[in-house]
Amino acid sequence: MALVKASLKLFGGDTVVVRCSDKCHIHLMSERETPAELDVLSVQGCSDAYLTVPWSGTWKVLIDSHNQSLEHSISYVPA
Repeated sequence: MALVKASLKLFGGDTVVVRCSDKCHIHLMSERETPAELDVLSVQGCSDAYLTVPWSGTWKVLIDSHNQSLEHSISYVPA
């Protein structure tokens, strides 16, 4: 199982673009202080994802794949 982690400083309305060479689970998680404020956006079983963040802050990207030789790219489009 391959796991890829990244951290991005984003503004509300920015769109995170994740592209993978194989189908995987893609999660975008906020780094808020308390679990009650934690925000998670997820896409499962896709090779591409476009996730728009609702508010500014630091966001973690997690890619979970069963392919050990996963090729990926993580970028963002400013709002």
